[in-house]
Amino acid sequence: MPDKNDQSVEFAAPLWLNKNRKAFLQGRRIELLEKIDEYGSITKASKAAGMSYKGAWDAVNSMNNLADKPLTVNVTGGRTGGGTSLTEEGRGLIQMFRMVELEHSKALLSIGKNADDLDRALNLMRRISMRISAKNVCFGRVCDIRVDKLLAEVCIELKSGHRIVSIITAESVETLGLVVGEAAYAVIKASSVLVSNDVDGLKLSAGNLLRGRIVSIRTDAVMGEVILDIGGGDTIAATVTAGGAVNLNVSEGDDACAIIDASNVIIGIE
Repeated sequence: MPDKNDQSVEFAAPLWLNKNRKAFLQGRRIELLEKIDEYGSITKASKAAGMSYKGAWDAVNSMNNLADKPLTVNVTGGRTGGGTSLTEEGRGLIQMFRMVELEHSKALLSIGKNADDLDRALNLMRRISMRISAKNVCFGRVCDIRVDKLLAEVCIELKSGHRIVSIITAESVETLGLVVGEAAYAVIKASSVLVSNDVDGLKLSAGNLLRGRIVSIRTDAVMGEVILDIGGGDTIAATVTAGGAVNLNVSEGDDACAIIDASNVIIGIE
């Protein structure tokens, strides 16, 4: 019978890889990528990985938005009706993660043998695992900064080539240490994104018009979500009312535009 006074501590924690201080990869997402590579379909991969279809879609879009290069590519048409496959970037990322995961397990074993401050370690892990609630986090580089007395206009160029303009305070530019050419990311709440299938005849004050293709439309009795693929592995999600989704009169595969006011774009840095 084990001695109650013998309370050896054993560390066990899933591996998370953060990019730009945001959750990017963990074992569950890697498993999803592996299943996509195996089945060539997000629908089949989500079932095999024990995830909901929506959860799988959100995970893939989040990873592609934060990655330097697209991890997946959508294939349309053909006898199978299309699907999703991994890019070489995606396959390389899986290999890298599994290698790091092995070293991570060895490190945890070593820490468990020498840890003398469990509370401090656990608190650190909790801070690392914090995640942001905004739906859209797009990685890019600062391409222009214009500072006035109180406000500043910051432009970030995404992997897709699209540019997102943000209006922040001049003080924030200095606090963040923003410099043209440096990596940054644009954070946008889905509720701040408007979607239109025809903006050519409209006069808009919003600073950002991101043209793309609708890849997902999901609705319930009250609300809906529209996701646009704007190229380069970048996607933009918009939260709309169920009635608004119907009034758009669009289907998956149609061209559309995301409209975002510059004041609703938050800038983050590494």
